Amino acid sequence: MFFAASTAAAQPAAPPLPPSAPTPSAGAPAPTPSANTGFSFGSYGRVTVASDLRGRSGRQANIVAFGPRLDAPSYAELQFNYDGQHQHVHWRTVVTLAANENLFHFTGRFDQTFAVRNLYLEERGAMLRDLTLWAGSRMYRGDDVYLLNWWPLDNLNMVGGGARYEPGEHLTVALALGMNRLDDPYQLQTLRVAPRDNLSAVTAFLLDRPRIITSLKATWFTNSRSAREGLKFSLYSEYHTMSAGVRQTNDTGHRIELPADSGLVAGAQVGLYRGANFINLFTRYGQGLGAYGDLRVPATLDSARTAARAREFNVALAGNFERGPFAVMLGAYYRYFRDADPGVFSRAALQEGAVSVRPMVWFGHHVGLAADLSYQHITYQALDPVTANGAVRGSLFRFGVMPFVAVNGRGSYSRPHLQLLYVATVRDAGAQRLYAPDDPFGFNSTEHFLGLSTEWWFNSSYL
Repeated sequence: MFFAASTAAAQPAAPPLPPSAPTPSAGAPAPTPSANTGFSFGSYGRVTVASDLRGRSGRQANIVAFGPRLDAPSYAELQFNYDGQHQHVHWRTVVTLAANENLFHFTGRFDQTFAVRNLYLEERGAMLRDLTLWAGSRMYRGDDVYLLNWWPLDNLNMVGGGARYEPGEHLTVALALGMNRLDDPYQLQTLRVAPRDNLSAVTAFLLDRPRIITSLKATWFTNSRSAREGLKFSLYSEYHTMSAGVRQTNDTGHRIELPADSGLVAGAQVGLYRGANFINLFTRYGQGLGAYGDLRVPATLDSARTAARAREFNVALAGNFERGPFAVMLGAYYRYFRDADPGVFSRAALQEGAVSVRPMVWFGHHVGLAADLSYQHITYQALDPVTANGAVRGSLFRFGVMPFVAVNGRGSYSRPHLQLLYVATVRDAGAQRLYAPDDPFGFNSTEHFLGLSTEWWFNSSYL
């Protein structure tokens, strides 16, 4: 399927990760640990069932890496916290289990598995009153673009540790150091080999090179972290490194050397917020391994078998405005990506973008109606194999209508929600050609998605 290839160009090793709960107000500073002690429970979840009005189940219709979340698949997190206090030191353990859309009632199989998204300990005050330390395995994130299901600046998954220092009321500095290792032959390769004593075969780790990631972020608040309005400015950086190794390429035993590799990320964010109203502007540049993100590996390498030539640049915007019974949410991005392949024309080189606007109106305090209008476009630096005329590209418009019931009252980020959802997707001919010949998405210029969904979050961790 051509669209699968397009996604691979953006995320070669894995599909986009499902997000955890967005922040109640993405423009506001992160909360500090509660002074309460004892056990607490939190969760993020969404469940959707839908039809395409042609007898099939509804499925996600985006053609870009970070499209609108209207038809995002089901996903849930269960978070278990325990907070303790010893004199002036506060500590918390966090365990977050996550499940994807393979629900039993839609597969009939008892094969649902859980991923451990968080497993860490955090403490504040042991060394300095304003210093927080953590160690373990965690999702390490900043602000998101909610409508596009995306964290455009800092979004890491690592096993390691870090520190956050908050001197005074205006500055926060956060440092993290950790590693991850994907089950991919670019980083890990095991072989079954005969041992020296000629007994049963054993497993040998031929290639084992985890990625080591360092991140540093500094944020300045013009008023204070706890203020309900103000400006904030963030500078962000990452450094990725991976050791050299040897990889076997076929069953005959042919092996190649993979040299050490590295990459970097530099980015910035500016946010203006006042209560629930905010606007955030992000920019990020990635080079080498940093161009792929932490959970992807290069699909192609340069002549030196490194990712040094890879580049990514993106700009993103997120906003929310609420006044009385009316609200408007906004999400948009532009992304340029080029893989390490030195060739001029390649499906691994692309430009893409999307914009989504969601106006909503409330009838009373618990019932509302939202519309979602979006446009997305992608262009590959490759000749269209069907028309042999121009580059591979596609565009589509989407229009959604969503009446909802909000249990906790008014607010763009008020959850839980019960939602009735209809989405129409209109593709151009280029977007239809992004799919495989037998894929119904390639036949239909118009796609329907009629479903029932729910979304909730409460007590979910956020750094």
